Amino acid sequence: MKLGAIVAVLGVALSHAAGAQRPPAVWTPSAQAPAGTLTHALEAQRHDRFIEIARNGDIELVFFGTTSTEMWSWKDRGRSVWDRELGSLKAANFGAQGSGFKSLLWRMQNGELDGYRAKLFVLNFGPGDDRITNPFDDRTAEFVAGYGSIIAEIRVRQPQARILLLAGFPRGQLTRESWREISKLNAGVFAQLTDDETVFYADFGERFYRPDGSYNRDYWGMPGPAGIGAQVPLFDLWAEDLQPWLDRFVR
Repeated sequence: MKLGAIVAVLGVALSHAAGAQRPPAVWTPSAQAPAGTLTHALEAQRHDRFIEIARNGDIELVFFGTTSTEMWSWKDRGRSVWDRELGSLKAANFGAQGSGFKSLLWRMQNGELDGYRAKLFVLNFGPGDDRITNPFDDRTAEFVAGYGSIIAEIRVRQPQARILLLAGFPRGQLTRESWREISKLNAGVFAQLTDDETVFYADFGERFYRPDGSYNRDYWGMPGPAGIGAQVPLFDLWAEDLQPWLDRFVR
């Protein structure tokens, strides 16, 4: 499907979502997921835990994403920052390694969006610096369609909530100048998904570079002190850059 057609379909979907009646809660354990829906056993385990958290209710801030988002819950990565910066909020982390648009959509339709009324959803799926390089290629169309289905599902099941889409974090493969070009192209793609009323976009990638243009591996290690991937200082940066959004929509 061409990008223009996908965007048109997305607009219709969001319009219907905004006025649709909220569907009843469905609490489906991972064991009942159709074969091939969830990426691996870890995502299945996390879904079962997440729907129990959701059923307990009293959640106002929710994170969805892949491994970096899941790392908010890891003791050697983001847990201390979460407790310090987000612990006073009614926050839940539903990030799971291996999450994809297909698997996350099933999870959302089967319990992870039910049982509570959130004020803000934070979605962090990328693309990273090795993803979209041309906002009109076929991969971009697939990305817009996948993200659009997730947004539409949130709008149906959590119509009162705002949604913040985050750009993927740079991982050091690119110079600052190259990253800025990628960031500009990515912003054009995400613009197809936002309306700045309910769905918003933020890019923290510039802060991964030092004033001299070098990449700061304190944020993303290859490997870092705690291993490959997001390091503890990244979560400090992430929490800091989220504060204006939390002040605006959650507190």
